[in-house]
Amino acid sequence: MKKLIIFVTLPLMLIVGAGMGAVMFGLIPGFDPLGAKRKHMMGGGETTPKEEQYLKEAPPPYAAADPNAVVFQLEEFVINLQTERRYPVFMLLSLALELKDPNAQARVAGLEPRIRDAVIIYASSLTQEDLNGFDGINRIRDGVWVRLRDIIPKDDLLNVQVMKMTIK
Repeated sequence: MKKLIIFVTLPLMLIVGAGMGAVMFGLIPGFDPLGAKRKHMMGGGETTPKEEQYLKEAPPPYAAADPNAVVFQLEEFVINLQTERRYPVFMLLSLALELKDPNAQARVAGLEPRIRDAVIIYASSLTQEDLNGFDGINRIRDGVWVRLRDIIPKDDLLNVQVMKMTIK
């Protein structure tokens, strides 16, 4: 009887304990029993759900624009993509930033060298296969959005649009 307890109960307790630990530390993707309470306890309760959604991906390209918004078009980028070929693969990229107002446009114009640097560093880490089709355009938009939110004040930047993306 003691052997049964040792061989059944002990592993069962170990599995249950490991599962509870994984749940408490948030190691199980898509399963968060504490939800918003965990963010509040950790001091992350100041972000709104809409802002939290846009931390990792850009707003949809068809999102309604603010009536006061202005469009700031950046000069075209020529970016050398990652490749295993003997010859280089280049991407021609043109972006337009939707900004809150003309004052925001003046502030962003001064940040253009930092913006160009961030976009070139991000895009040069991608391969031609990463950028194929609609998913490739969304990957560029979302990646640029995340990097621009670190550079441009969050209230000024409303959206990012890919005007042209050509890979040769």
